[in-house]
Amino acid sequence: MTSTFRRAHLLAVAVAAVVGTAIAAPTTASAAPQQDPMARSWEALPPPTAPQVPGYQITGYNVGKGNYRGAIDPQTGSLWLTNVSPLEGASESSILKVDPNTMRLLKRIRITRKADTGGHGTIAGAYEIGIPKTGDTLWTTGAPSNEVNVWNKNTGKLLKTFTGISHAHGIVFAEGIGVAIVTTARPGGLMFFDMRTLQPLGQAVIPGGGKQMGTGIAITDDTAAGATVTTPSYYTSLTQFRITRPGGAAVHASVRWNATLDDTQGHGSIAVDVRTNRVYVNDLYKGYVSVHNLRTGAHIANVLSGPGANSLLIFGGEVYVANYFGGYISVIDQRTLGVSRLLTTGLLPNQLLAWKRDTFLVIDKSSAALDGGYKLNRGTDRVWKVRSVG
Repeated sequence: MTSTFRRAHLLAVAVAAVVGTAIAAPTTASAAPQQDPMARSWEALPPPTAPQVPGYQITGYNVGKGNYRGAIDPQTGSLWLTNVSPLEGASESSILKVDPNTMRLLKRIRITRKADTGGHGTIAGAYEIGIPKTGDTLWTTGAPSNEVNVWNKNTGKLLKTFTGISHAHGIVFAEGIGVAIVTTARPGGLMFFDMRTLQPLGQAVIPGGGKQMGTGIAITDDTAAGATVTTPSYYTSLTQFRITRPGGAAVHASVRWNATLDDTQGHGSIAVDVRTNRVYVNDLYKGYVSVHNLRTGAHIANVLSGPGANSLLIFGGEVYVANYFGGYISVIDQRTLGVSRLLTTGLLPNQLLAWKRDTFLVIDKSSAALDGGYKLNRGTDRVWKVRSVG
């Protein structure tokens, strides 16, 4: 975590703590108590509420402790969440299986293994998460511990740990060629793994000099002939790779294009829309979204979104941006490239996650402000459903 991020996050926490009580209202849960004691404590709390915006139905749930990322299981529809707490110096981590319809806990995979994280806590925490369309695995990365972990999602058993994967971050699956792809640093780029044998298959490096660190990643054109992946470096570049695997053996990666991003740091999230031929990349510290041509990488525009522009989602043909430091979501019109609407859910929206055609989820870190603060280890986080009713 950079010092710039830490200062900005502390400011966001301070602001959120002041306004946090304005968006909560008590209601009574009627469902049967959960078996998991932590889940029982979540459901004993008043469900959070948020201002309703015309055209949307926004519903909040108390789910998780130290929410970081979520993924929808494409086979079962379950929501899987990674939990890491406290945010600064993590000592606990779990992977949660949740019914997204009721937001009730179905399974918890507790992580107990310790790790050398270079001062970022003591646990081999699960941060990013990805779930393939086939098989019984789920994959998590731990940037502080420099690991990629593969789990059996049915039993919770840890199947494989890949160590020495520098700042392992985003995960996607080129299922047509059976390859899991993880973004890394030192060297900044991609690492490849066989989804069936769980063996490493090599790497691809982001071109250009200077410091590079792969972060978010988007995949398109996923077929038996190969896949196209686009990833920003946290620092200065945006690169598109073509990934192939002739004969099902070694992975070949070629650079289709490499573009320069305006700012020197803060690029961690990406969204692509093949229908409009656009790539969107966040700028966390300057609060804008950089727009590029998907086929060429050519820069089109910068759209001011808000403080801490973070997670991006294409939803209903528009671009939704979670402004992490501002505590709200901006909606960008792809035709005008202007912000058309603002929504408020939780105080610290960390991820926008596609769910249904008319509904997306917001994975929120509100506990950092409301239930113990940045370095403490208590509290409950929130997941929000945002349903379009227009």
